[in-house]
Amino acid sequence: MKTTSAAQRTIDRDAELAYWRGVHAIGRLGQHDFDHYQRLLEMGYDVYQAYPRANEEQLYRVLQDSYHRHNPSLAVPWDEARWLVRHAWHHAESGRGLH
Repeated sequence: MKTTSAAQRTIDRDAELAYWRGVHAIGRLGQHDFDHYQRLLEMGYDVYQAYPRANEEQLYRVLQDSYHRHNPSLAVPWDEARWLVRHAWHHAESGRGLH
């Protein structure tokens, strides 16, 4: 993941969530209801936007801390959550959801 400026880390969340909702609808996201994935995606986008100069490793540490603070209310295991958020960050960076 390349480092970008804060202005480049404004994510079109509606478009991104619609994309991931579509991925879930065709059975390519996982077994949980989309609401569980949406909470993780939003958490990931919050971290991504809050730390515009952080590299991917630093973002993962913040994400993991946030995940463990919310763990009792999250149905998705950490390994799956990390995979999803990583792909969401990369998808947003690819230009589709990053403005």
